[in-house]
Amino acid sequence: MTPGILSVQLYTFRDAYAADAAGTIARIAGMGFKYIEPFGIGNHGLSNADKVERAQQLRALLDANGMQAPTAHTAAPMGENAEAVLDAIQALGTTLPVISWPGEVPGFERDVMNSKDGTVRFADALSEASRHAQSRGLALGYHNHWWEWSDVGGQAAYDLLLSRVDPAVFVEIDTYWAHTGGQDMPALLRRLGERVKALHLKDGPATPDADQTPLGTGKVDYAAAIAAAPSARWHVLEMDRTAGDVFAEVGQSAQTLIQEGLSTWE
Repeated sequence: MTPGILSVQLYTFRDAYAADAAGTIARIAGMGFKYIEPFGIGNHGLSNADKVERAQQLRALLDANGMQAPTAHTAAPMGENAEAVLDAIQALGTTLPVISWPGEVPGFERDVMNSKDGTVRFADALSEASRHAQSRGLALGYHNHWWEWSDVGGQAAYDLLLSRVDPAVFVEIDTYWAHTGGQDMPALLRRLGERVKALHLKDGPATPDADQTPLGTGKVDYAAAIAAAPSARWHVLEMDRTAGDVFAEVGQSAQTLIQEGLSTWE
């Protein structure tokens, strides 16, 4: 098995980043990371000029620290702001923009996948966004939480989504949230096959509101997930919340993956 390449979701360090963006990026680079996955790129709440300017500012920080952002959580490139969102994505240097939840798509919220009709409408909107991304040579992805596996007429909403959406839409599987959603992780990843381009890796008690913990200290079999997803080039560490020092705990997870030969820095 070819090891994946380590990255880290910037949301993990959101408090530190809000207080000192330059210092936080430098600290992440100092931990050994050469790749990072930003969030909020092209936010629909920003003016189109600010969408691009903020992406350029982050790109300058990454360049100064020898880092790149191959993946990023972004707004969906749709509607009158589509071109500005795409401009921001490309200003950052990202080629794999990822929709992190339905709220990044104008007109949708988290509960859209509670019904068959909502899931179909959301899939069609993602397909439209994917076509816009493809016009710039970009591949659009979708990142799961745990709620996508609600039953909608005898079928999991996630399965309906992937059967309906443009096949060009790849998936970034958050292994922790999929496990929390009751999924057999290796079986899910094997079924999705080449569509999986990135994994989110974290650990903990696998309940929605609990603190998360370093890899190997919770309920998620991260090694089995990685083995079942050889197409996932990017191994993105993330902690939505933790009771400990988030920098130390992410560093511990990174070292675990490297020592076990599952991931590399580049």
